[in-house]
Amino acid sequence: GNLKAWWTPQDSVKFTQRAQMLVNQFNNYVVLDSLHVNGKACLGENIADLGGIVLGLDAFKKTKQYHDGKKINGLTPLQRFFLGYALGWKITERDEALANQILTDVHAPASLRVNGPFTDVPEFYEAFHIKKGDKMWLDPDKRVTIW
Repeated sequence: GNLKAWWTPQDSVKFTQRAQMLVNQFNNYVVLDSLHVNGKACLGENIADLGGIVLGLDAFKKTKQYHDGKKINGLTPLQRFFLGYALGWKITERDEALANQILTDVHAPASLRVNGPFTDVPEFYEAFHIKKGDKMWLDPDKRVTIW
């Protein structure tokens, strides 16, 4: 098909600003001593990860399990949602492979595909009672909402 700009100029500017916030967020993540993630290189995947989490959470909030609020093994439904997503990315990588990924891949490392977008989701803070000063805290004005 033909590529056609279908967003309004204002929508395009807002999207670009929000996307740049995500680039900045990931540029600040340090992997292996002083090796930073390239936020621009992995932007598309980071938008997809954040969008998937937000859409998945919206869908989960419509379930009986969410509305019942029953704890299982001491975990609320909201906590289980986030842990379920995180467990899918639990891997171990050699330092050499991680360094190579940072330099050549359009995907952020697995741990940051969890910790990165979670810090942008208000319900994550609610689920785990995260407060200013906690390691996963991100100031509200730095949290990204793309969609």
